[in-house]
Amino acid sequence: MKILFIHQNFPAQFLQIATHLAKDTKNQVMAIRQAPNVEIANISTIAYTPSRSSNPDIHPLMSEWEAKILRAEATAKAADLLKSQGFQPDVVMVHPGWGEALLLRDIWPHAKYLGYLEYFYAATGQDFNFDPEFKTDDVEKLAKLRLKNTVNLHALHDIDAGISPTHWQRSTYPAWAQSKIDVIHEGIDTNYFSPDATRTLTIPNKGITLGGQDEIITFVARYLEPTRGFHVFMRALPELLKRRPDAHVIIIGSETGGYGPGPHGHDSWLAMLMREVGSQLDPNRVHILGRLAKADYRNVLQLSKVHVYLTYPFLLSWSLLEVMATGPIIVASDTAPVRELIQDGKNGLLFDFFDQEGLVNRVVEALSLPKRKANSLSKAARKTIVTQYDLEQCLHKWTTKIMASI
Repeated sequence: MKILFIHQNFPAQFLQIATHLAKDTKNQVMAIRQAPNVEIANISTIAYTPSRSSNPDIHPLMSEWEAKILRAEATAKAADLLKSQGFQPDVVMVHPGWGEALLLRDIWPHAKYLGYLEYFYAATGQDFNFDPEFKTDDVEKLAKLRLKNTVNLHALHDIDAGISPTHWQRSTYPAWAQSKIDVIHEGIDTNYFSPDATRTLTIPNKGITLGGQDEIITFVARYLEPTRGFHVFMRALPELLKRRPDAHVIIIGSETGGYGPGPHGHDSWLAMLMREVGSQLDPNRVHILGRLAKADYRNVLQLSKVHVYLTYPFLLSWSLLEVMATGPIIVASDTAPVRELIQDGKNGLLFDFFDQEGLVNRVVEALSLPKRKANSLSKAARKTIVTQYDLEQCLHKWTTKIMASI
């Protein structure tokens, strides 16, 4: 089988399935991504560079669309180069969100096209205006949100089938499109992400070493921002630290970047929230570590007693599944993506996203549970991932879907 993966940041969500297929010598696996290129064993990659950046003078509602057209143009040229070299894919697996799928169908009209369908935007019922603190009725923002779905709608027309990682994410797509979308998660390596009570962690520049005997609360997000409830968590910390005087809090995530806009008048949400509550946080108990290498990140999860996860109704983070597989008790926001995995009192504890006191109460409850009940919650969370989201199981589903498309 010849299969082409296309994603501006390849391998991204395609890492596991692409490397899995590339291990089979009967397959030829190729990829197109935006420059710079990457090297991955047994996968030939080609990197494109858009011909120019977006025109700053273009109509504001066209700015994002022009960027996607430029990526589509560059991707099409890279695809045409592969075609001229004799490459004819049986399957093209593409994430359409950045425009790269727009012009492909006419280059290889006989290939089967599978779309990784991550999210369909909406002005109500999802992440937009979910948080009243940042509510907006700005007409231009609403228009830009609607136009984000242009590439989604184009993809739904062109692809033969789609894959979404969760049922809730599939549910964001129009009802008429959902029948062509299968739900298959990328999968979690439950051998790698597994409990290990023997770990220790030395906090950089503080001379503090934490181990299994310590009460550790963790918070992880790709970006420290409101979309992942960072503002709710930070504002709850003073009371949480007061009620659990021996607890340490470890925060992992990037201070810059994000799914939503940055804070007005501050360099980052972390900077804003530290200005707001930082004087109430003991630096010897609150440890903000930034982004970590994979092994260090796992080490933190294995040390954690309670992990706090919040999200708007938006993309479900891989980190939630990784934490569930690793052993802490999960205390999470009672939002739709989370409810797909967490049942309150069975494999985790839920609280209202906006209820800071509720967050504190549930963390305190988790840390106060009898050992038997705590172990029950932890084991049930891991079982959820092992039985439904284990990497090998998910790879089998992905492979079956891809092979069935030919």
